[in-house]
Amino acid sequence: MTGINKITLVLVALFASTAGSHALAADLDGAKLFADKTCVTCHGKDANTPIMAGYPAIGGQSAEYALQQMKDIKSGARKNGQAEAMKVVMQLVSDEEMVALAKYVATLEYKPGMAVSRLEKKDAAPAAAATPAAAAPATPASAPTAEAKPADSMEEQLKKIAAAGKTDAPAAAPVAAAMPAAATTTPSAAPATGEKPAAAMTGKSGEGKNVWMAEGSEREAVMDLKPDLKNGLEVYEVCSGCHLGEGWGKPDGTFPQLSGQHKEVLIKQLADIRAKNRDNPTMYPFALPEAIGDEQALADVVGYIESLPMNPDNGKGEWAEGTPEFTKGKQLYADNCVKCHGEDGMGKADKFYPRIDGQHYNYMLRQFEWIRDGKRRNANPEMVDQIKVFTDMDMKMVVNYASRLPVPKDDVAPSTDWKNPDFN
Repeated sequence: MTGINKITLVLVALFASTAGSHALAADLDGAKLFADKTCVTCHGKDANTPIMAGYPAIGGQSAEYALQQMKDIKSGARKNGQAEAMKVVMQLVSDEEMVALAKYVATLEYKPGMAVSRLEKKDAAPAAAATPAAAAPATPASAPTAEAKPADSMEEQLKKIAAAGKTDAPAAAPVAAAMPAAATTTPSAAPATGEKPAAAMTGKSGEGKNVWMAEGSEREAVMDLKPDLKNGLEVYEVCSGCHLGEGWGKPDGTFPQLSGQHKEVLIKQLADIRAKNRDNPTMYPFALPEAIGDEQALADVVGYIESLPMNPDNGKGEWAEGTPEFTKGKQLYADNCVKCHGEDGMGKADKFYPRIDGQHYNYMLRQFEWIRDGKRRNANPEMVDQIKVFTDMDMKMVVNYASRLPVPKDDVAPSTDWKNPDFN
């Protein structure tokens, strides 16, 4: 029996007792899972092109080791480096899927010289001649490709992971990305911040503080910058691993729909995450300047996102129009939400109130709950006060109604089969 076959038998046997209703690992497509479970976002499409030095190149890693690390991160036994950020993603990966992923990674070739981030490539681009006429092109899209540097050894990678972990955001925080007021699942996944519901309207941002509009925020510097959509597309490649090329997120609420959202809202949320004024350890490493760039890069990427058409069939709540729950939710929305989000759910860009029409029900429910319970630190305190008396059932009914608000036809893609041509 070959070594590979022995590994396969050992890995499948590890989870044979938990197969139940899940597909057997042998029936799962590891390559597809590597993309679907967003592994590509951190480790690269080839598993050897990590987004930044804090993430390892894992192509060619032994299946047993890869499996054990996934199990330890999911259980919480491993806490170093970016483990806390990855733990949130691992909660969506079954035992059988972990086996399939480990087997897939083991089949890949480790390719020295591939571990170069997008920004490192840009920084390493050949310098232009020292005359104004020979200045480098304005957009990264036309910049020459840098020669890849040798990949770090595993020991060096682990050192960088440990160092990167010192700057992580608080451990247990929302999975959601750059959108504010609305929400998804259960409070068990909420961050244990211990914060009181009350938040300051303004103030200095930072860990452990509740501030709606942070003073001196990067937001202020970004607001008036003109976006370069070509660079925005390049930056958005980092975001697309979770939010998809179309910006539609996922109906299960793991990741919100970003497409069509007001750029002002996106700027505020990204700036808050970067400043640790919004707890989001999953997204935090990808929002940092090392990953996507400076203030101009923020302006570029939100401009690109705002231009994308929305999903014509977002995730909705269970109660259709005509049910008592829908009717009650409609009334709750009229009494509590119209002032800020509008009757049509379009929000107010100049007030940083998000569009919630077309947003996924599960995402909105989660955010609504965290805002109500004081766990969303950059929430508008007026909203916290407005919804603090909502029961869980009230919350579900009003979010169900919001998830069913019609989106203007001009704002949605032609069909649910539409694919962003920039990524296809």
